[in-house]
Amino acid sequence: MLSSSIVVFPPREPDPLLTKLLSMLCEEYDVYYLSEPKLQEEDHVKDEALLAELPSGVLLLTPSELHTVCAEDTLAIVAHPYWLHVAASQTEAQLIMLQFDEDEEDASSLFNTCTEQLRAISSLFCSRSEMKCLDATFRGTPALFLDEEQESLDLDLFIHAIHEIVEDIPVSAHKIQWTKRKAHYRAMREQNGPHETFSFLLAVYHYLLGEQEALHYGEEAFLQAVVSGQHQSLISHYRFLSAIHAKLGNLQTAASIYGITAFGETEAKQYENILSLLTQDQEALARAELLRLNDDYGAAISIIQQLPADNHNRHLLFHMYRETGQLELALSQVQSSDLLAAEDRYLFRLLCGNVEAIRGERHAAIRLFLEAAAEKEEALVHIAALEVLDDKVHILLKGS
Repeated sequence: MLSSSIVVFPPREPDPLLTKLLSMLCEEYDVYYLSEPKLQEEDHVKDEALLAELPSGVLLLTPSELHTVCAEDTLAIVAHPYWLHVAASQTEAQLIMLQFDEDEEDASSLFNTCTEQLRAISSLFCSRSEMKCLDATFRGTPALFLDEEQESLDLDLFIHAIHEIVEDIPVSAHKIQWTKRKAHYRAMREQNGPHETFSFLLAVYHYLLGEQEALHYGEEAFLQAVVSGQHQSLISHYRFLSAIHAKLGNLQTAASIYGITAFGETEAKQYENILSLLTQDQEALARAELLRLNDDYGAAISIIQQLPADNHNRHLLFHMYRETGQLELALSQVQSSDLLAAEDRYLFRLLCGNVEAIRGERHAAIRLFLEAAAEKEEALVHIAALEVLDDKVHILLKGS
C-alpha cells in the first residue's frame, strides 16, 4: 500500500462516477471527504446521511482540519472549479481535477476562469466530455476521458495515473488512452465508412501520437466536411492539416495551408510572421507558432522552453502561460524592464493579485487589487470575485 492520503473537494451534487472511483481508491489509500463543520445536532445527522452515500472507509474532514492531512504525499481530487483557491493553497498537495458536472448552470466568467486556472495547475484532468479532455490535452494537462456509456470505462487507467502521480513519475496513462481511442474511431470508420467526425478524431489521436497517418485521416475528414456542406470546414478541418504538417516537420507545407485559411487582417499578419520566421531559418519558432495557432499550446510551449531564454522567447512564454491559465509560470517570466509603462504595471498588479489568491494569501491579493484600483476602478471586480467565490465554496460545503 502506498503511503499517500487523498482529500476530496466535493462536487455540487453527489456523483455516481466519483463514488465508483472512491471505492477503488479506498482499497489503497486513506480517503478524506471535505464537509462543513458540525455545529448543531442536525449536522451530525447530515454527516451520517453523507457517509451513507459514500463508500465505506471514506472519512469526513472539515476545512479547518485540512492542514492535519495535507502533506507532500497528499493528492487532492477537486470535483468543482470553485474550490480553486482552497485546494491550490494546500501547496504540498498535487491536484487532480474532475469535471463530471457537465450541466453547470452557472457558466459565468468566474466559473470559466476558475476552470482554466484549476486545470492549468492540475497533474491530471478527468471528464465525461471527450472534447473537454482534448482541450485540456492541447493546453498541456494530461487528461482522461471517463464515460460510463463507453464499453470500457478506463477506471484502470485512472488508478494507473494515480500511481504515477504518487510515485512522482511522468503521467503516461492518458497516452495509453489515446491509442485506445484511436482504435475505437478506426473501428467506427470501418463500420460506417469515412465520416467527418470519426475521421477527424482519428486524425487527432494519430496527431497526438505523432503518427504520419494523421495526414490521411485529416484530409479525409476535410473532404467529408465539404461534401456534407459545412461552411466553416476550411477553418474547422483544413487548418488542422497545418498543425499535422508542422508536427511532422513539413513547415513550408504547413505555412502554405495556414495561409489558405487565414482570413482577416490579424490572421494575415500571423501568416506573414510565420513566413518571416522561415525566411530567417527560425524553424522552431515557426513550428511553435503554427501549433499555437491550432490551439496546441502544450506542444508550442514545450518547443519554446527548449530555446534560448532571450527576451523574445520569454515574452512568448509569458503570453502562452497567461492564455492557458498558468499564472505562476507567467509571473515567473516578468522582469523589471517589462514594467516601464503604467498599463503594464497595472496588469502586473492584477496578475500578482491573482497569483496570491491562488496561493491562499487573501490579504496580499486584496492589497494588490486595491493598488491596481487606484489606477483603474474596474480592478475592484477582482475583490468582488473573491467574495463571490467564498459564497460558492460555502454552497458546495453545504451541498456536500
